[in-house]
Amino acid sequence: MRYLRAALLAASLGLVACQAADAPVMGQAALESVALHSSDGRTLSIAALRGRPTLLFFGFTHCPEVCPLSLYKAVQFKRRLGPLGDRLQVVFVTVDPARDTPDHLRDYLAAFDPAFIGLSGDEAGTRAVAESLGVTYRRVGEGDTATFEHTASWFLIGADGGLQDVYGYALDDQEIETRLRARLAVPGA
Repeated sequence: MRYLRAALLAASLGLVACQAADAPVMGQAALESVALHSSDGRTLSIAALRGRPTLLFFGFTHCPEVCPLSLYKAVQFKRRLGPLGDRLQVVFVTVDPARDTPDHLRDYLAAFDPAFIGLSGDEAGTRAVAESLGVTYRRVGEGDTATFEHTASWFLIGADGGLQDVYGYALDDQEIETRLRARLAVPGA
């Protein structure tokens, strides 16, 4: 039994050593440390958006329906929320960084609201940030006609950087607005 414990301890220490050297950044650490390029010329992490509540969405600019409709809804939510909506920053993280450069994101998002921020990173960084929030995506097809299957939810990140709520694509707009209003009305949110 003593030998078994020693072997298990040695094996677990070996695994920890291997993970520390080559482990991908995941979870909250990805939100803190993965640098993405923004459509306004900055390089920042999701955590660097602290200070204002953030409505975060993962998608791609060549999306035929879900992404543009979701961005349009964000415009409407901000407008209907009035002064509460003015505090809300909207951030679109692309899952297609090869086509969605920061300049392209800036031009695309300006059609919805010039204040919206687009973020683009390399594949590893994008995947780490996405997976830290439970977002999945996969490329379908090749070349210019490629599309992506992806989680189509909004994530409300509080001013403190913590996840406050998730709004699924099928959730009723009035329900989203009601929940947003309640969250944003809390001091320090």
